[in-house]
Amino acid sequence: MARKRKSPLVIFILIMRSVVVGVAYSLVRGVPGLTSSFVSIFVGFLAFDLIVSMPKFSLRFKYWKEMILVVLPRISATAITLTSGLLLGVIFGGLTKVGLPAVVGLVFTLGFAYSVAGEIKGNISSYVGMISGLEMFDRIEGLDLFGEEWLQDIAGPAGQLIYGTFLALLIGWLVGILVGVVTRLFLPRGFRTLKSSAYNQPLWMRSFREVIHLDENQVLLQIELSEESPLAFKTLAETGLGREFGIQIMSIIRPPEGVINPRGSDVLLPMDQLVVLLPSEHTNLLLELTKGRVLSE
Repeated sequence: MARKRKSPLVIFILIMRSVVVGVAYSLVRGVPGLTSSFVSIFVGFLAFDLIVSMPKFSLRFKYWKEMILVVLPRISATAITLTSGLLLGVIFGGLTKVGLPAVVGLVFTLGFAYSVAGEIKGNISSYVGMISGLEMFDRIEGLDLFGEEWLQDIAGPAGQLIYGTFLALLIGWLVGILVGVVTRLFLPRGFRTLKSSAYNQPLWMRSFREVIHLDENQVLLQIELSEESPLAFKTLAETGLGREFGIQIMSIIRPPEGVINPRGSDVLLPMDQLVVLLPSEHTNLLLELTKGRVLSE
């Protein structure tokens, strides 16, 4: 089977992405802290991909505001990940000073840093927490003993890591924006063919049809089931709506509780409000079967 060739525009995007990596890394290679290069590259990718994926490129404030709103949660989540790694490195590095074997402390530092980072939504990379924890652990474990100035012994390495990481965030952000703008100027439209977190925009930034993947011949209705409906007191399986007509009941609104993603064994009751996805040509059929009224569409 012949391998599908990449289009010239996709190759161009890949080359410019490589430029982001090279420039971002070159600018932070002298910045203290192992996390700086990782953060700079990841943030550079994110800014670059956001600009390249814009359906319509514009320098208007509205578009930049949307992009900033996407990136800010990721930056804050990365900061939390970094801080958690530092704290774990301090805790387990400090425990080695009171008798904990270094190997055990190292295992716990990396293991907990990875687990905590995985629970923080939006962080750029779990490696940020792991590497910050590892470097903090190594520096504290390498101290002879905690002296009277032990706070300064800890604050020095931690301060360098924090400074380096957030400077890298800024540098990566600027590099991604500049290279992204130059790249987008040569593209006729937005591209979302590359694997990037920028292409999975939050729900509030996407159209409703895009979120639920509605075809042009599909409609989404909220309709009330009347007492005269032949569907009343039947299970979804018994109605045959999905099997015979491709009508899907997405949820049943029934105060005080509702049923999301109902099963075939769920029973329809009079006065239920049904959120239904169906082919547009079956709209009249559904109205006849429910003998109700459309509440919204």
